[in-house]
Amino acid sequence: MPAGPIRLLVGFAPGGANDAIARLISTPLQNQTKTTVVVENKPGVGSNVAAGEMARATPNGQVLLLGSTGGQTIAPAIYAGKLPFDPAKDIQPVTLISRSALAVVVHDGLPVKNISELIAYAKQNPGKLNYSTGGSGTGAHLGTEYFKSMAGVSITHIPYKGDAPALQDVMAGLAHVNFAGLPAAIAATASGKVRIIAVTSPKRVPQLPNIPTVAESGLPDYSVLTWYGVFTTGGTPAPVVKRLATEIGQVVNQPAVRESIVKLGMEPAPSTPEEFAKLFQADMDRWGRMVRTLGIKAD
Repeated sequence: MPAGPIRLLVGFAPGGANDAIARLISTPLQNQTKTTVVVENKPGVGSNVAAGEMARATPNGQVLLLGSTGGQTIAPAIYAGKLPFDPAKDIQPVTLISRSALAVVVHDGLPVKNISELIAYAKQNPGKLNYSTGGSGTGAHLGTEYFKSMAGVSITHIPYKGDAPALQDVMAGLAHVNFAGLPAAIAATASGKVRIIAVTSPKRVPQLPNIPTVAESGLPDYSVLTWYGVFTTGGTPAPVVKRLATEIGQVVNQPAVRESIVKLGMEPAPSTPEEFAKLFQADMDRWGRMVRTLGIKAD
């Protein structure tokens, strides 16, 4: 382990999923390693204020980042050329923490019960459907655009200032479709105003065993998983990175921590640095292409 206190940076304000996971693992990691672990929120520029601070740190593993799909693979593409660090070289993947599917939620008044029917309806009614997201450049935005490109349909994007109002307007019938996080989607169905017609993961999820995947419902090659993981400064010695991955992986595998991650609607998925680096690079390539195709720019 690093010879000193560990700073675990979070690129978003308190209360979000990144923050929740950082605080979930920080105390057991501190107890396990007998090393002080301090969570610090550094919001801004789609998580890249925090990433930049970590990238400029001494490469000894003492500064970590609780990163995510949106912050570390989508935001860098949106802010390409405007970041004071190279996302591909200056940050080092340590370990994946968790993965999560999105749920495809539709307003109850929409006459579709599955993905095939949604695609057919969209084709029969071009430009009449819209979908809501928590903002441009989010995982839900890119995931829905990926769906549209594969399905060959036209559905208008309506960005909101957060996931909650985006889903609330589907419940109100002001938007038709929302690719939502599992806990929020499941909670929303209790209103009877929306229903879940599919999940975006390659396999069905334990929380919704009777809900099919998008892939088995009409788009065989479609798969979108959001993830959360730990990064450190590029150039950190491999033995330090490996030790961090091992220690954090043991924390994630603690029954209480695993249970808490599942309650957040995610699948615990600790990994080796090499496995996480492969996933990280693949998603940077994939979402980078999508950002360029859509012409998404920083606000």
